[in-house]
Amino acid sequence: MHPQFVAQEFQKLQHFSHDHPLILVEDIEHQTKYVVCPGCTEPMYKSSPFYSCPNCRFLLHKKCAELPLKINHPGHRKHPLKLLTKHLPHQEKCSCHLCTKSYEGFVYYCSVCEFDFKATDAFLQTIRAEIHEHPLNPISGTVSFICNACGTDGSHVCFTCAECSLIIHTDCTSLRRTIKIIRHPHLLSHIYFFQDEEAGKRECNICHDEINLGYGSYCCSDCNYFAHVNCAIDEALLEDERSKPSDDLIAISPAFQEIKPGEIKHFSHRHNLILSDDAVEDGQSCEGCIRSISTFYYCAQCNFFLCKCCVHGLPKEVRHWICMHLRELFFYSIFYCDHCEFWSSGFGYHCNACNDIMCIRCNEILDTRSEIIDGREHFLFFDHKYIGKCYGCDDYGFGRSFRCGDKKCNFALNYRCLVLPKTASYKHDNHALKLTFRDDHDLSQCCCDICEEDRDPKHWFYHCSDCNVFAHLDCVLRESPFVNLWKPFQIDDHEHPVTLVKIDFDPPECNFCGEPCSDDLSIQCKEPDCTYIIHSKCYWKDRNDRNWYLLHTD
Repeated sequence: MHPQFVAQEFQKLQHFSHDHPLILVEDIEHQTKYVVCPGCTEPMYKSSPFYSCPNCRFLLHKKCAELPLKINHPGHRKHPLKLLTKHLPHQEKCSCHLCTKSYEGFVYYCSVCEFDFKATDAFLQTIRAEIHEHPLNPISGTVSFICNACGTDGSHVCFTCAECSLIIHTDCTSLRRTIKIIRHPHLLSHIYFFQDEEAGKRECNICHDEINLGYGSYCCSDCNYFAHVNCAIDEALLEDERSKPSDDLIAISPAFQEIKPGEIKHFSHRHNLILSDDAVEDGQSCEGCIRSISTFYYCAQCNFFLCKCCVHGLPKEVRHWICMHLRELFFYSIFYCDHCEFWSSGFGYHCNACNDIMCIRCNEILDTRSEIIDGREHFLFFDHKYIGKCYGCDDYGFGRSFRCGDKKCNFALNYRCLVLPKTASYKHDNHALKLTFRDDHDLSQCCCDICEEDRDPKHWFYHCSDCNVFAHLDCVLRESPFVNLWKPFQIDDHEHPVTLVKIDFDPPECNFCGEPCSDDLSIQCKEPDCTYIIHSKCYWKDRNDRNWYLLHTD
């Protein structure tokens, strides 16, 4: 049974999935490039022609619009299958193919048996796939199997090779023989099993779980790098990136121009900078990383310093392992890092595709690292699917955390705790407070000496052994250790130079939200007769474009 047409003209169609008549469109329009077909969930541009609704933005591939409404299928011979716009939820804890995986799009459904599968799987034919040299034949039905290509379970439609006795997921037929991932500089090749008899155990270099040597995985022929198929696909570069040289993944382009030996023009400052080995004044820090400096570049015309590490160690553009896009180095007087969630001054990296901002401390963190906490070494790896608490601060996070590779260990850290300064200052203590991981005192004796509230001894804290001061992380870090306070700069919506300030007593009201500017980092006008002051978070929130630029003034 096929959909019925409401008019004599073949170009018009009344489809059961939409209220309005649809009109056939022969040519793909530019605006459909990123629109997904509700029938097969494929992008519209991948198939032409298609049906379009003149009354709304509904689009449907012609091949999906003309699917039969009812079919008899060899994968389910008991009853006819009816076409539906979406998968219907089955009984609780159902283990059928569609209930165990999240599918969208049209399905064929048997109401008697609660059996269904994707409409696109109903008319599969023998195919040729890049992943295998022989023809692959489709099999439909409720058959359980382990896919030879990826090593994971399957229970529905699949493809087989009669010559090799392989069985492969439908989705795995689109796997590439070679892929390039963001975390590794070389191409990875797909293999169906390990030929090395002495291979022993192999660990996935992405999730660090064991790889089943009898099934498919991706590996690097140049080095000892292996990955589960699904882990590698999650990290795979886009099609247009695969042909780029490996060196492009870590493109190094300097952020400065050498004028002559010992003198440079850096993008962050309008004057030339001169290399110096002289000692700097006490308390002088680098404008780029807000750290103390030894060897540095300075401006002879104004009070501007950059450490040699920032000048030569921070390229203007770089590809970071956390995403597949080019990140550009910027220099702001104040910005908010999306990863560690600290306010920062100086250099950071911005991904325009993700609208993501990363401070240079987070940029320095590799996807695998070793941390020694309480005398025990933890091998940490980045897990974007991690759901759980951070060992340092007890915050509950969804992804973007680093967890221990030891399956018996629940240790995990978020970005914020990874970049915590090992020492920090507090205005009422003349000594540096040390980041401390454990307190053996009784719970009843644990409190914060700054806010005077209870402190959990299992969570990290700052401690001064000379004064016996204990403090919450946040109570100490309210002093904004990564921000260049009192340095004048210019913003685009105020005529006078401003500075970053923290006001403890008798704070004025924020010009944006009307709340007192107490404890929070604020932007205040330097002119004594001007009352302009605004929370940093309010200024950040008020920007329509987050890529606002704050320039230093002399």
